[in-house]
Amino acid sequence: MRVNEANIFLLIATIIIGILIAMNVNLGGKTKFLDVEQYQKAYDSRTKLQNEISNLEHQYVEINDKINKYERSSISEDEVRKEMIGEINKNKLTLGLLPVVGNGVKITLNDAPEATILGQDVPLYMLIHDSDLTMVVNDLRAAGAEAIAINGYRIIGSTAGLCAGATIELDGIKVIAPFYITAIGNQDVINSFLENQQNQLKSLKARGCYVDIESVYDEKLPAYNGELKSEYLKLK
Repeated sequence: MRVNEANIFLLIATIIIGILIAMNVNLGGKTKFLDVEQYQKAYDSRTKLQNEISNLEHQYVEINDKINKYERSSISEDEVRKEMIGEINKNKLTLGLLPVVGNGVKITLNDAPEATILGQDVPLYMLIHDSDLTMVVNDLRAAGAEAIAINGYRIIGSTAGLCAGATIELDGIKVIAPFYITAIGNQDVINSFLENQQNQLKSLKARGCYVDIESVYDEKLPAYNGELKSEYLKLK
């Protein structure tokens, strides 16, 4: 069933890419040009879909290999147990429930330098908000980051941010500026994305906020230690 689902996802993603390409084709014989913003959105969508297709192809190969492994040999209970433990740890790794280490980037964000001078009269656009952190995290994920932490707190898919005065709460944990966002992933891809694509860091720079990006090596990120809630999820 999983193999069929992977094939279906690949087919759907391929069709969507075809539609994006066709958006630039005019059946009347006239060339339709996209403006800069439309082109950027189409380009970003294509890049995201290509990454999703690549991930689905990788999952398809893994699932197919497992099926072939089970079909061509009768494995012992110990081997099955090891396989299951491996799957559990792999899922924990994907969910962010295990500590990890790897190369990546470290981003430092802070309010605009003028914010301290202006005091209570500082414009809101000069301050870092929870929505800014959310968009930066989403940009890093789009660039292929496999693990992300903010001020040493591991970020997962369900992490929620909330502005609370001078602090920002992440799942109830209060963090204050400066914000150190560490992402593990392909350094070249992430740096290229942050430099060449439209993203939130560029918007923060335009607002006068402090932004610094550096490459890091063998960076350690902790496991997510918050509560995993699922009030409405049920197994089908």
